[in-house]
Amino acid sequence: MLRRHRVTAAILAVISLVGCGSNAAQTRASGKIAGSFEELLDFKLSRSDLNDFEREAYMRAKETGRIAQADYDEAYARYADCMSERGDPVTLKKLPNGLYQEKAAPLKPGQSLEQSMDIVSACQKITVGYLPEMFAFQQGNPELLRDMDEAAYRCLERSSLVPEGYSLEQFSKSMNEPEPGGGSRLNDMPFDFKSDDVQACLVGAGIALGVVD
Repeated sequence: MLRRHRVTAAILAVISLVGCGSNAAQTRASGKIAGSFEELLDFKLSRSDLNDFEREAYMRAKETGRIAQADYDEAYARYADCMSERGDPVTLKKLPNGLYQEKAAPLKPGQSLEQSMDIVSACQKITVGYLPEMFAFQQGNPELLRDMDEAAYRCLERSSLVPEGYSLEQFSKSMNEPEPGGGSRLNDMPFDFKSDDVQACLVGAGIALGVVD
């Protein structure tokens, strides 16, 4: 079964609401999240719910034009420490584009999924904040495309993983439509979707994808 998760849902909704005038309308019509990465940084810096480290990382990014890998790594190191201290350790895997994939530990006896997610949310708030989605835009979706499938496909193209003749429509079909018998079409892709290079593009597009037996 295909599992997908949009990590950018909150920012997409808010960007749509805060935009006004002809420029915002043109941005939405073009299928973009925002007109530029700098616009996203300005929007984030306008929020009152950022933790201190996150705000400092965005301020540094305003000066350099990019979120530093070192800031992203430090935020995730703090997150991993927080999770361990609260008894829910996570395993982090760095992908070729610098993004992390996270694997949570199994639920403890008597622990509910809701309790586990409460710990995740609490640790995220004081460590990584919105940095994961912002760094994913920077590393995997520099065109700031709203369509996750298109963002992933363009990344795969840039990484020379898309063979000639394999279209965005075919990719999107494999990602979203089951076989007539209910099976997954993931293996129809002309590349190994489990490979680190492909996963880097998926995570960069805001897609968490896996196969569940």
